Amino acid sequence: MDGQTAAGMRYWTYGHGRRGTFLLVHGWCCDHDFMMPLARHLATRQDRVIAVDMPGHGASPPPADGYAVTAMAGHLRAFAAALDLRRVFVIGHSLGGVWSLQAAAGDRDRFAGLGLLDSAVAGAPGSAAAIAQVAASLREDTSGAVRESIVRSYFPPYSDPRLVERVVAATARPSTEVAYAPIAGLADWIAAEQDVAALRRWDRPLLFVGSNAPFADYARLAELAPQAFIGQAVGSGHFVQLQVPAQVDAMVDRYLEVTD
Repeated sequence: MDGQTAAGMRYWTYGHGRRGTFLLVHGWCCDHDFMMPLARHLATRQDRVIAVDMPGHGASPPPADGYAVTAMAGHLRAFAAALDLRRVFVIGHSLGGVWSLQAAAGDRDRFAGLGLLDSAVAGAPGSAAAIAQVAASLREDTSGAVRESIVRSYFPPYSDPRLVERVVAATARPSTEVAYAPIAGLADWIAAEQDVAALRRWDRPLLFVGSNAPFADYARLAELAPQAFIGQAVGSGHFVQLQVPAQVDAMVDRYLEVTD
């Protein structure tokens, strides 16, 4: 299906339902293709499914206002407003979940549901400094070696090597700026405890699906968002929606059953 453009972002639509809308947001150095297994599953429901390329990623041009979390969340809100989306259930993977949380917490009239797939929220103490160090290493990574090492570390040793190589190749495409600037923005956002503020502001049920080495501290997440449904994927690294799609589909379905 050919992509369309709204609010400066390319997007792809799946399904023909009119009951509600799912907005799928990819993560760091990715594009809408990374959300395809979940998009295909959700398209079987009586809902509309939209997968976006965030600014500077995939087929969307770079943003004029940079890659800070608040800026990227603002683009998501502008996108939803441009299409006049209502009762939106936004699901973001990794950094896409961070952008989704910030967007949804800032527009509770438009966003009705929230899913985070192994996103860096409610982390352990010192996580902001660690993320800032990663951003600094990526800024100097003109060869892409650091980026590749990080991506490979997201997969357990028993992962399908074909999937690993496919993800490594895809995440190598974005520019060096796209690799480091959003991570630097994430470090600033967490250092300012904006993840805490956003989780407290989002007082509706949310779904969190973690990996074998989750970025979130589950106990802290449950304290900040007691309404959260926290799931742990079995036998999966960071790209849960690609590595164990059936588990992610089942957890999303159950979340919808108990919160609809």
